[in-house]
Amino acid sequence: MGKRKEIKFRRDGRVYEGRQNGVIFRLYEDREKIKTCAPAYSVTAVDTKNEGREICTAGHQYFHMDAAKEFCQQIAAGEIDLETLQEKFAAEDAAREQEAIRADTERAKKFRTRLEAAGISYMELLELEALRANLGGLAHNILIGYERGEGWPNV
Repeated sequence: MGKRKEIKFRRDGRVYEGRQNGVIFRLYEDREKIKTCAPAYSVTAVDTKNEGREICTAGHQYFHMDAAKEFCQQIAAGEIDLETLQEKFAAEDAAREQEAIRADTERAKKFRTRLEAAGISYMELLELEALRANLGGLAHNILIGYERGEGWPNV
């Protein structure tokens, strides 16, 4: 590793920003992570010269302050393969999305089972929800009273 020019960072709120060789580096502080002494800074590199030196580690990789600054130094020096890192982050995102789809499919199936047990379809439920939204507060309270056994109001 040759001699590197140090990136100077300035603080603006919870963000530290530095620039070098046409790349803007931002370190974003995650206050919840800071409270637990966990690595709490994500790094974003924005290439103003469109040379492919861009990355955002938020949601993927967090650093302590010194490590975040060193990560930026490595990007500036071309010591990190950003394309491989972006591919890794994309794969992580795809895996999280697939897991979310799997979990939501299970929730949807369980809900559909309850609807079937009640003898209605999801489309019927949506129609009923729309009618319910237009019901109004007083009519809603009258129906709640009726369901509790209070009967219909005498008018």
